[in-house]
Amino acid sequence: MKSKGFTLIELVVVIVILGILAATVAPKFINLKADAQTAVLNGVKASMQSAIALVHSKSLVKGNQKEVVSTIDIGDGKGVGGNDDLYILYGYPLPDAGEWQRLIEIDNNFLYKSIGTSADTLVVYSNETDEPFNTSAPCIVYYVATLTPTGLPKVTVNDCI
Repeated sequence: MKSKGFTLIELVVVIVILGILAATVAPKFINLKADAQTAVLNGVKASMQSAIALVHSKSLVKGNQKEVVSTIDIGDGKGVGGNDDLYILYGYPLPDAGEWQRLIEIDNNFLYKSIGTSADTLVVYSNETDEPFNTSAPCIVYYVATLTPTGLPKVTVNDCI
């Protein structure tokens, strides 16, 4: 009597070989590092949005939200001349790296850079990626300031690849 089919040992060997192949090939298809960096940038975006809301609230209380450039007191003593004033543009933070470093603390793995023809855009990017030259670069979060009294600033994340 001839039996048809595979023995248990043959099946186990095939499963082990498939498991080894899957373990070596899967990381090439699943980019966990890029997903993790994008998640961190989304956290930075949320922090920036919170800072924008707080700064704008202080500007509304002070009544200078319609002024092109003004200041609000944020009480940190790190402003120009050691004062507490933060410069704002129509009630929102300027897209200036120095001013943003006072608003949110990001770790040393990320850098600020002002870009754009009118320096109206601030980019936060990982020091593990190439320095961005425009807002279409991957793996960045960027802040575009409003240039009108009725406009709103915009914070956007470009996913990491």
